[in-house]
Amino acid sequence: MALLTDPQALIRWAGSRDPFVIADSLGIPVHHLHHPESRLPGLTCLVANRPSIFLNDAYFDKLPSRYHGYTEENIHDDVLQVAAHELGHSCLHRDQLRLAPIKEYEIFNVRTTLEAEANKFAAGILIDREEMLDLLATDLSILQVASKMHVNVNLLIYMIEILREEGMSFNSLPYIPRTNFIGSIHGFGSAEWED
Repeated sequence: MALLTDPQALIRWAGSRDPFVIADSLGIPVHHLHHPESRLPGLTCLVANRPSIFLNDAYFDKLPSRYHGYTEENIHDDVLQVAAHELGHSCLHRDQLRLAPIKEYEIFNVRTTLEAEANKFAAGILIDREEMLDLLATDLSILQVASKMHVNVNLLIYMIEILREEGMSFNSLPYIPRTNFIGSIHGFGSAEWED
């Protein structure tokens, strides 16, 4: 179904960029679990032959104690990003879900096509292209643009790469994000950008 693979079509169809609204419209259940021993923010698997998204609330609950200044708004933004990424797996990778759950890892440097595709999907869901282009046309840094858009800088870079693939021209970026950045997401951007 072409609708499932096109974030822009899904946004129009569901009338929202919110991954929870889109998942609900598609009949994909989102379960909030509390597993403090797990380092996973989320995973996607089949339950009764249907994609299901599981979010680990304990993962997000720990972030304020690990990162000074981490707020409820940061938690909200990060939960949306993980949910959008897992929605990407639910929509794009149904055949692979028949084999095993797809999960994000914090400690392994997992570079897979599946993760890159889910990241691009999440970027397409959460980032309004016109707003991003307007902000990039100002004197704001890429980190400031990501902050204003309430997304991790890596997700913003994925959207820039999507637009490059569509033929738009951008200045070169300082790095290409790892595909597994969702597994260690927090609202302050990326270690690659820290001084």
